[in-house]
Amino acid sequence: MPEKLLQQMLDYKEIVELKARFVRTVDAKDWRGFRDVFHAEGHFDFGGNYAVQGGDAFVQAVAGQLEGATSVHRAFLPEIDFKSAIEAEGKWAVNDYIEWRPEPATHERRGFQGFGYEYELYRKIDGAWKIAGWRVHYIRIDPLPRIPLPESILGGPEVLRDREYLAAVTAR
Repeated sequence: MPEKLLQQMLDYKEIVELKARFVRTVDAKDWRGFRDVFHAEGHFDFGGNYAVQGGDAFVQAVAGQLEGATSVHRAFLPEIDFKSAIEAEGKWAVNDYIEWRPEPATHERRGFQGFGYEYELYRKIDGAWKIAGWRVHYIRIDPLPRIPLPESILGGPEVLRDREYLAAVTAR
C-alpha cells in the first residue's frame, strides 16, 4: 500500500475520533475536553448571521446555549476530503436532541430535535487534527412535544420500570 494512502487512512481515523470527542464532550459538558477539539483561530458559524471566531469563543457560546439542558448529539456518515497532508474538509449528517428544564409555571417541556448537516474544516497542527471551521445547517427542526413526559417508561421489559435500574444506567 502506498505510504500516502496509508497516512490518509490514519488521518481519516483521527478525524473520525476527533468528531466522536466533539459529540461526547459536548453532551458530557466537559468544556475542557470540548475545547481541545478546536483550533484556537477557527471560524464557527451557527447560521442566521451568528458566528464566532476562535475555539474559546465557540466553547463559551455552546456552553451558554446548553446551560441547564440535556443534549444528545449524533454525527454519522462522514465524508472526508483531504485537501493536503495538513488540511481536510468534512461533511457529517447530524441529529441533535436538546431539552432544557421544563417551563417553571406550566411544567411543559422545552427543546427541539434537529436534523441536518455539519460542515467542518480540519487542520493538522503539531501532529494533531483540530476543527478549524464549523458550520451547521438544519434541514428540519422539530420542537419537543410540550406535554410533560410520564413518570415511568410505558411498555417494554419490566426492568425499564425499576427505579434502581434506571438510576444505575442513567447516572453519570
